[in-house]
Amino acid sequence: MKQLTRVTVLMAGLALSSMRAVASTEVDKMSDIEVSEYAVRMSSVLEKIQHRQLCAPGDMHCVRTVFDRNGLSYDDKESVQKRLVWMVGDIF
Repeated sequence: MKQLTRVTVLMAGLALSSMRAVASTEVDKMSDIEVSEYAVRMSSVLEKIQHRQLCAPGDMHCVRTVFDRNGLSYDDKESVQKRLVWMVGDIF
């Protein structure tokens, strides 16, 4: 549970720095728990890319491919970040 909280706060911080996100319809239909779980999965994939050095810096095609292999859409990143900011804002 602590890791989920840390990831949620981290993703919220990232979203605050990028407020140009517009929530997609898929993310809008997800419950708060589903969004949190999706964010954790996205964070895990990003960590895997970084730690295993799977992609060259700035190679977005590679990043999108790794996300696809893990059943995630990189295009949802900003929408999920925005939803997390809303969720954290509701808590406080």
